[in-house]
Amino acid sequence: MGEEKKEKKRKHHHQSKDKEKKRSKSQHTLDSVQVKVESSVTPVLATFPGVSVPEDTKFQAYSGPKGHYVIHGETERMEYDGQNDPDEDLYYVGVYDPATRTVELMHTPVMTTTRTIKAYKKKAIAAVKQANVQNRVQRNALGEAFGTKKAKRVISDLERNKIEAEKLETYADSIVDNIKTATENLPSADALREQQSEERPIPPCDEGADDLNNIYPLYGLVSKEEFVAIRVGAIFREKDEKKRAALLPFKNSEYINSRVARINNENEMQRLKLLYYASLLMGLYNNRRMSNKRALLQKLNHPAEILVTGLIQKFTDSKVGKVGREKDASFTITPKMEDKLLCYLFVTCLRIDEYSVETPLLAAELSLRPTRVQDLFKALGCKIRPCTSAQKEALGLTNAEAANYKLATLSLPFKLPDLVRRRRTAQSRR
Repeated sequence: MGEEKKEKKRKHHHQSKDKEKKRSKSQHTLDSVQVKVESSVTPVLATFPGVSVPEDTKFQAYSGPKGHYVIHGETERMEYDGQNDPDEDLYYVGVYDPATRTVELMHTPVMTTTRTIKAYKKKAIAAVKQANVQNRVQRNALGEAFGTKKAKRVISDLERNKIEAEKLETYADSIVDNIKTATENLPSADALREQQSEERPIPPCDEGADDLNNIYPLYGLVSKEEFVAIRVGAIFREKDEKKRAALLPFKNSEYINSRVARINNENEMQRLKLLYYASLLMGLYNNRRMSNKRALLQKLNHPAEILVTGLIQKFTDSKVGKVGREKDASFTITPKMEDKLLCYLFVTCLRIDEYSVETPLLAAELSLRPTRVQDLFKALGCKIRPCTSAQKEALGLTNAEAANYKLATLSLPFKLPDLVRRRRTAQSRR
């Protein structure tokens, strides 16, 4: 009995040792290998049922929304395309790293791939195109047989204007040569800009100017010789407002007369000269139906002759059919020249009013629609703005009047608007 107990103890001892060895071995394996589930998709599994793919075929994988993936590869003769079913993507690939003794599990889409023979694909496209042609021919035949007159006319126009590419192939070189010949003499971008600048009815300007006084230079408005010829000493010495106004070329402008009346300092002589020139321009506009220099001199209160000569050169054209006669004896102010005259007048007013002009005053004095005055100021690069509360109070305007009382303001940075070509009617010039 004693020996049997010893034998049982020995067996129990050996069994417990074996269990400890197994436990320590399993614990060692679990402690040293970590499993990590990677969220980003890296590998792709593709199946090619019944298809042998060359080993050097390259595939590109693309991901779409909601777990959709596609792959595409091709050889000289074949195309291979595959896509997955997101509902059945239950596959993971394990990547073991012996250095860190870790396994990364990566969710992997499985692609079922099919192949397409490229030559058959081209034939299929051609067949579809041919089917479309046949359908169109049949539809046109039905239209010609049972359609209305309008439908038949449309079908006839389409057939007549149809261009067949095959027939054009023989003329391709000739067409290209004709296009080259036609475009050889097209103006460059710089030439177009210069031409557009000449077509604008505005004084010379500097779009890169960094000072308001340099945007429209003084001697671009009026030549230096003309500006020197403007004599305003008698106007400055006269203290009576009505007598001052009587010395101006155009006496009936409240805009000019009110500003001339406020000048009482010799430092303002240049501004007084600008007011005189503005009066001269306004007088020319109000006598724009005249066609004779001598009569115009008399109407403008006999200014220096060089000033009237300059006006005729800048703002008038010779009358049609008056060949051989001097321009001084027969000229006309065309609608285009009328716009130019008004633009020169408005730039002069901008310099007088420190680059912020009340447009309703000028519109009333020139008998022009406010919108036309505003359009011409916009052509000069001005912004049209409503008057401020302080200006409304200073001018004594009601809220209703202030809503339509606009100011034309020239500011930096300066930019001319794009030139828009449109037909002008006689009514639009008023």
